[in-house]
Amino acid sequence: MLETKNINFYYGNFHALKNISMKMEINTVTAFIGPSGCGKSTFLRLFNRMNDLIDDTHLTGECLIDEQNIYHKSVQVDELRKKVGMVFQKPNPFPKSIFENVAYGLRVNDIRNKSFIAQRVEESLKAAALWDEVKDKLKKSAFELSGGQQQRLCIARALAISPSILLMDEPASALDPISTSKIEELIYSLKKDYTIVIVTHNMQQAARVSDKTGFFMLGELIEFNDTKKMFLNPDKEQTQNYITGRFG
Repeated sequence: MLETKNINFYYGNFHALKNISMKMEINTVTAFIGPSGCGKSTFLRLFNRMNDLIDDTHLTGECLIDEQNIYHKSVQVDELRKKVGMVFQKPNPFPKSIFENVAYGLRVNDIRNKSFIAQRVEESLKAAALWDEVKDKLKKSAFELSGGQQQRLCIARALAISPSILLMDEPASALDPISTSKIEELIYSLKKDYTIVIVTHNMQQAARVSDKTGFFMLGELIEFNDTKKMFLNPDKEQTQNYITGRFG
C-alpha cells in the first residue's frame, strides 16, 4: 500500500506540493489528472525518490510504502527502486539489443545465472504483451522497434526486477491511438500483480484504466475518489469545471 501524510514539497522557495494526504490500495490503478504544472508528476516521483536527483529540494511529511517511511535515513534508495519501477513519458530504450534492455536491471543487480536471466526476460516480455512480436529478434537493436513497442519494452525492463509498484508518467502521450490502446490494455492486465500509479493528461484514459483518480490543481490535491464517481458526480466544483473543460 502507498500512503502520504501531510506531504509538502519545495523546489527552493517554491511550494510545489501542499499538504497532500492520500492512500492507494494494492493491486489497483490510481490516476493523477490536472493541468500542466499542477504537481502531479512531482508527486508521482516521490514514490521512488526521483526528486532526490534535483538540487535544492526539500520535503516534509511522510511518504509510506507498506507503512514504512521511504524518506527515513535507514532506507537504501537503490533497494527502494527495485521495489518501485518507473516508466517515463517517452520510450527510452538503451542502445542495446531487445534482450539486453530487459536483462539490464538483473545484471546491474549482479545476477549472473544465464538461464534465470533468460527466463525473466521471457516472462517480462510476456507480461508486457511484447513476447510474440519480438521472440525471434531478441538480438536485434531495441531502436528497430516502433514507438509503441519501445514503450512496452521499457515496461518489460521495469518488470524484470520484480517490483511490486509501477509508476507511469504519461506512458502513452507520445504514442499513436493503436499503441495507446495496447498500453491501456496492458495497464489493466498488470494490476492483478502490481500496484500501478499513472499520471495522464488524457482524462478519457484515466476513466478507462484507473480505479481511483486524484485531481491536482496548483500543488493541491483537490479531490481523490473512485474514478467512476469522480467523472460522473465529483464532490468539488473545481473538479467538475476541469472535467467539463471550463478551465485548465
